[in-house]
Amino acid sequence: MEKMTLHIKNMVCDRCEMVIETALTALGLEVTHVQLGKAEVTRKGDKPTMHEIEKELERFNFGVIKDQELIVVEKVKTTLIQWVDSGELESDETSLSDHLAKNLNKSYATISRVFSRKEEITIEKYFIRLKIEKAKELVEYGNLSFSEVAYQLGYKNLQHLSRQFKEITGMSMSEYQKLQDPERKSLDKI
Repeated sequence: MEKMTLHIKNMVCDRCEMVIETALTALGLEVTHVQLGKAEVTRKGDKPTMHEIEKELERFNFGVIKDQELIVVEKVKTTLIQWVDSGELESDETSLSDHLAKNLNKSYATISRVFSRKEEITIEKYFIRLKIEKAKELVEYGNLSFSEVAYQLGYKNLQHLSRQFKEITGMSMSEYQKLQDPERKSLDKI
C-alpha cells in the first residue's frame, strides 16, 4: 500500500471536492481526505497508474500538479477562494500578505515572486479579480445592497469596490445588475 498526496489544479468549490473523491474512488483508490487543491489517497499495488489517475482527472477538467512552484500557485488560489467565500473578509483585519504567509507557511516575498512568474499577474490583481467575480455573484442574487456587497468583500467603502468593478468589467455595478444575461467567469479561469 502506498500513501500519496495528489496536488490537483482547477478545484474551486465543494462540488469539485466531491467529483474528485468520486473519481478517485472509482479508480480503486482509498480516499483519505480531499480539500481544495489536494487529495490524500492510498493505492494498493501499482494500480491505478499515475497516467490512469491523470487521465481520469482530465476528463473532469482537473489535473495533477507535479511542479513545486505550480503547487504554490494552486495553494494561493485555493486559499484566496476559500477566504473570499468564507464571508470573513468584512471582519478580518489580516492583510493579504499575512494571510497567505500564514496559510502557506512561506514568506510572502517568495509566494509573490513564484505566483507572478507563473501566472503573469500579481497576487493583488488576482485577488481583486476574484473579489469582483464574487461581487458579480452577489449583485446577481440581489439580496444585498451594493454597500453590503462592498462590506462583505472587505472594502472600506462602496466607491473603492465600484472603481475596481468598473475597471475590471467595463461597466458599473448598476449596469451589470440590469443585464439580461450577465457574464461571469468560472473561478478556475480567473
